[in-house]
Amino acid sequence: MWFQRFIPQPLTAVLFTTLALVILSASIVLYPETLVFETTPQKVLIALFLGSSMIFAGRNPIHIRHNIKVVLTTAPSYATVMLLPPLLAGMTVAVAVVITEILTRAERGNTVSDIATGTARLAGLVTFCAIVAVEASARGIDLAVTMACIALLMLIGDIVGSAFEIAPMSGDSPWRLMPILFREGHATEAMQYLLGVLATLAAFYAPWSLLLWPLPIMVVQRSFKYACEMQDVTARLLESMADAVDLRDAYTGGHSRRVTRYSMQILEVLGISGPEVELIRSAARVHDIGKIGIPDHVLNKPGRLTEEETLVMNSHPVRGAELLARYRDFARGIEIVRGHHERWDGLGYPDGLKGMDIPFGARVIAVADSFDAMTSDRPYRKGMSVEQATQILREGRGTQWDAALIDAFLEAIETKKAPEAMPAAEPVPMAASAG
Repeated sequence: MWFQRFIPQPLTAVLFTTLALVILSASIVLYPETLVFETTPQKVLIALFLGSSMIFAGRNPIHIRHNIKVVLTTAPSYATVMLLPPLLAGMTVAVAVVITEILTRAERGNTVSDIATGTARLAGLVTFCAIVAVEASARGIDLAVTMACIALLMLIGDIVGSAFEIAPMSGDSPWRLMPILFREGHATEAMQYLLGVLATLAAFYAPWSLLLWPLPIMVVQRSFKYACEMQDVTARLLESMADAVDLRDAYTGGHSRRVTRYSMQILEVLGISGPEVELIRSAARVHDIGKIGIPDHVLNKPGRLTEEETLVMNSHPVRGAELLARYRDFARGIEIVRGHHERWDGLGYPDGLKGMDIPFGARVIAVADSFDAMTSDRPYRKGMSVEQATQILREGRGTQWDAALIDAFLEAIETKKAPEAMPAAEPVPMAASAG
């Protein structure tokens, strides 16, 4: 992507480090007295405590879903800004981040430039916010207003900085990453800032009260971890049920996994990233879960279905949506599963949706699902070749399927991103039918 080409990771590290050094130097120039008079034993103990809290949180992240995790370092970082002089605040965070990265480097595989970028980004942000806090206090601005503004400033700075840190590694645009980071982390960040505010208020009146702080932090950490683990267990349960559906049909075993793979290849060609990818991946894995309620004599019939049997078979998107509605974690994927047999021209089922009214994820899965259905063996026919299936996709471009998604999938095949399909016999004169 353009950002990766023009600002590679090592250069990002240099830019962040330079900016952090400028901010740290500014804190020395602006507040030289803090180096001697405000770096008291009490402040040093607070710095050691908050730094240790950051190291502990950094070593125990909460995994929300695949490739997405939350680290509860915002609360101690905020407290560092509000309770310590700027230079000591920045140095506390920098040392904590470096120690955390060294302790976790073997499992995360971060390079020196990765570590430098992360350290400089957070140290520079904390020092800058601490300078703003000191200036606000000197001008007599109300403490409540100052604390709220610092929280907002840190949130904005963290999102912007993280986007520019991640962009060179992911190849994505930082402007695309910013709203994604906000959507994924706003709930946990709000909770962390609340804890940071409460800890700061308590410490202003009784610094020793910080010793009580780990308890609510641990409660929040355990609660989020438990909730995420339950979501993961639910996801694995539903995916196992989807695999069980595939195994009921000896001809299309592994169908859901292949549809998921094809869907991810479409999104890769389109350059789409972030939580929407994970949502579509999850929906693709369970898109046929409604077939668990279809009788075997219909699901595995070795011939054409009767009109009545077709109605039963065509009920599986609705059955799947109703099943997923019981699991709150899959709420956003219900409409995708329900709509994966809708057609671009409005002639699909179950709701006859047309064009952009069909959820984007459902349109993606429809293409992947149809391709796998055409290239898989069925009781009454051999699977088509890739060439035969892609020709049908071209013919249905803009009528049965979203034209842009067909183009993306064909590009994936042409660039060898799509796996080879099973060989097939002669073309079968039939309309494309997804499995």
